[in-house]
Amino acid sequence: MSRLLLALLALSSIALPAHAAPMPQPIEQMIRAASPAERATVAKVAKRTAASSAEEIDQLVASLVAEETRAERERLASQSFLDGWAGQGGVGGTYSTGNTREIGGNASLALSKRSLAWEHDINVQFDYLKSNGQTRRERIYAGYTGRRDFGGSFFFSFGLLSFERDRFSGIDSRFTESLGIGYRLADTGNFQWTLEGGPAARQTQFTDGRDLSRVDLLGRTDIDWKLSSDLRLTESAGFLLSGENSSLYSKTAITTTIFGDLSARLSYDVLHETDPPEGRQKTDTITRASLVYGF
Repeated sequence: MSRLLLALLALSSIALPAHAAPMPQPIEQMIRAASPAERATVAKVAKRTAASSAEEIDQLVASLVAEETRAERERLASQSFLDGWAGQGGVGGTYSTGNTREIGGNASLALSKRSLAWEHDINVQFDYLKSNGQTRRERIYAGYTGRRDFGGSFFFSFGLLSFERDRFSGIDSRFTESLGIGYRLADTGNFQWTLEGGPAARQTQFTDGRDLSRVDLLGRTDIDWKLSSDLRLTESAGFLLSGENSSLYSKTAITTTIFGDLSARLSYDVLHETDPPEGRQKTDTITRASLVYGF
């Protein structure tokens, strides 16, 4: 009997998992002090240093992430419409080809706000050149996009309002209004990719006196890729398909941090009209080099 009891005790000691060693206090302090961007790397090194405390380290990291997520949701839920806006302002130079081949200046402003269910984006762009007393380039764009998430889904609805003027491309004024559905192909801390589409009403007054009001089809895609802590690549492309004059565009930009909130940005725009006024070229390109300040 005593031999059987001893055998059962031996088997139970093998089946029971070993208790994890207590996490060393310096490691816990180091993980708690790490920023969210640093935490994964710090935790990885900590688990190599104290392998027997790996489970406790993972639990601590998970609890910190959950606490930060809960605090962020509470902050977003309590803010008013005027709270929580972030922005960037930029100034720089441009080189354009197409209907004008000139070097000029530009200014831009971008504002954005994220809440629990909504995203708001406002963008203003102004390109200008005056030479020998004559305006040689004047392009204005102002747009607003609002997005509303469907709970627990990658789908969202969106609304868009925009105004643009580019007389040297034959557009005296153009207003666009659109409602549609979007889908998030990717949404991580370093990479976001969205697709959007829907009907769009567009009212265009051309410089040759033509007026055109139509309901067209809008489609666009936006990519925001944080390549490193100091380097970001963005791409925005889209179209407005019409039975008469369709518009296509692409904008690629790379931004690198200089120091603090100051960055340098190089971008390349392609703008295409399938049926511009007579004497105007269909495609314009704009290369911009800018200094951008975040606030």
